[in-house]
Amino acid sequence: MEIIYWSDYACPFCFIGRKHLEAAIQKLNEENNENITVTMKAFELDPSAPTVVTQTATERLASKYGLTLEDAADRINGVNMMGQALGIDFRYDKAKPGNTFDAHRITKLAQAKDYKIAETLTELLYKAYFVKSEVISDHAVLIAKGKEAGLAEADVKVVLDSDMYAKEVREEEALAARYGINSVPFFVVNDKVALPGALPIAEFEKVLREMLVKEAE
Repeated sequence: MEIIYWSDYACPFCFIGRKHLEAAIQKLNEENNENITVTMKAFELDPSAPTVVTQTATERLASKYGLTLEDAADRINGVNMMGQALGIDFRYDKAKPGNTFDAHRITKLAQAKDYKIAETLTELLYKAYFVKSEVISDHAVLIAKGKEAGLAEADVKVVLDSDMYAKEVREEEALAARYGINSVPFFVVNDKVALPGALPIAEFEKVLREMLVKEAE
């Protein structure tokens, strides 16, 4: 089974949705080791976001949706609680909003190299943003995460010092636009079933079970 999903590293529900999906897959694998691959596709919530941090996460949310700082803080606290319920030390309030284009580019590098490296890097970048409050537009941070995931430092630097994988990122974003995807996360299972949003674990599990049965017929 192949699952692709459009996501952005600055999207809390993308991280939560990914963890929900992982939990559902783990449940299925506990019963019968299924061959399920999950591949992230690039989506930028704010392609014009600066590479230098200029706002707090609370200020960014308030300005984007016309909220008071108090209301924005309440929303962020609610998201933190959702993440913490999954065992993640979610600190969305401490996140440092910035451009995610280069993070997506090194993700494409990882995907071209090795599936496990790509999955590890994706997890590291989500945690860098939502747990460790790191600036994921910072090339030093991206190089460090790439190395930690198993990429060669030189390979990451070559990508960041050029426009490598820019075309691939833009193509994935254009494909999302053609599909009418305007919010993330957005999951597609076996090119047949579309699942928008951070669905509950039980809902992911239900859909995947149904798909596995159909594929076996």
